Amino acid sequence: MQIENLTALALVLAAAVALGLLMSRIRLPAAAGFILVGVGLGPSGLKLIGTSDAIEALADMGVLMLLFIIGMEMRLKAFRKSLPLALGVTLLTIVIITSSVTLFTVFVHGEMLGGLVIGGMLSISSTAVAMKMMEDADEKQTPAGQLAVAILVAQDLAVVPLLLLTNALGHPASGAALALVGLRLLLTVGLLVGFIALLTRIKSFRFPGDVFLLKNFDIATLGVLGLCFASAALAGLLGLSPALGAFLGGLAVGHSTLRRGAQTMAQPVQSILLFAFFLSVGLLIDLHYLAAQIWVILAALVVVTFGRTFLTWLLLMLAGESFGVAVEASWFLSPVGEFSFVIAGAALSVGVLSSAGHKLAIAVIAMSLLVSPIFFLGARLFHRIAVGHLKVWGVDLAELRLIRRRTNPPPVPALPGPDG
Repeated sequence: MQIENLTALALVLAAAVALGLLMSRIRLPAAAGFILVGVGLGPSGLKLIGTSDAIEALADMGVLMLLFIIGMEMRLKAFRKSLPLALGVTLLTIVIITSSVTLFTVFVHGEMLGGLVIGGMLSISSTAVAMKMMEDADEKQTPAGQLAVAILVAQDLAVVPLLLLTNALGHPASGAALALVGLRLLLTVGLLVGFIALLTRIKSFRFPGDVFLLKNFDIATLGVLGLCFASAALAGLLGLSPALGAFLGGLAVGHSTLRRGAQTMAQPVQSILLFAFFLSVGLLIDLHYLAAQIWVILAALVVVTFGRTFLTWLLLMLAGESFGVAVEASWFLSPVGEFSFVIAGAALSVGVLSSAGHKLAIAVIAMSLLVSPIFFLGARLFHRIAVGHLKVWGVDLAELRLIRRRTNPPPVPALPGPDG
């Protein structure tokens, strides 16, 4: 039986790699292929593999590793500049989406608590999928990519307060519980700002034992993994988000002599762990439930994907970002986040979310992670075609801007009169 299980697992992994390579070959996201294999060979498909704590743990480790690498690659000056905007956009996104979903659930079902939780879940974007989209589009270091990364980090920081509020909704809310939420939120923001200020002043430092760590490939890989998970564990023990700890650990390593070697060691491990993450998303999709509730799920998916994208674009435009940067950043932030699964599970365990509501939320989140990379690819293709047609018609966007400047020149200051 053990050999049969191992054979089935090997078959699933081989199929996932093959479909991922095929997706890349036809210029589609490989992540979509991994998710589809999880759906087809998982519990609701051929049942070759089922959901397990081990796979979920690997998926969570992949997300932590991703945030660690984001921290290492982060240009601190650009991130520091974008952080206030990212925190503001995140706060407004959570408030607007949560309020809208709550009003809808109260109006339709007369239920408020479930709407609050679902709104919180839908407010968070997927760091794993968004970073994969940026990587595939080679947009990680562009202004839109840097802005999207800052917002993703801010949203990941908001997960712990959302979880605390979810647990508080399941029990009589006390002043002490609300004070604890506020304290942890202030501690999170204070720690992030203080860490950035310290690293900005230091700029670079010699990491203790860097020569020993980088001397041997195996030791270096284990050392980098240890740094990532130790910083995540420390943040968790302080009652903060492990994602915050992994990100801050990556920031520290990225501003040390260990940076280049750590990036080389961490990338392959992160790719394997994220592979497990996308596969685990596919395992969560229940094809039978999907078929029974297809129109409800599709309607929710369309509203969530386009609604979130439009809201992010609108907020960034109101904040003064250029049209192109706002559009691309909002595309990256369209998928619902992996931490939304954690919030959904917490809501179910405390009785805030019913079993049917939990199933619907899981289906919408999982389908969002599957559809968003394809939506992003389609949006970019449409944009290129539109720009191409404009050029065919003799219209160049750069020329349009130049013409607009010429036809609307800045006002010339009046010359002083004889009286001065």
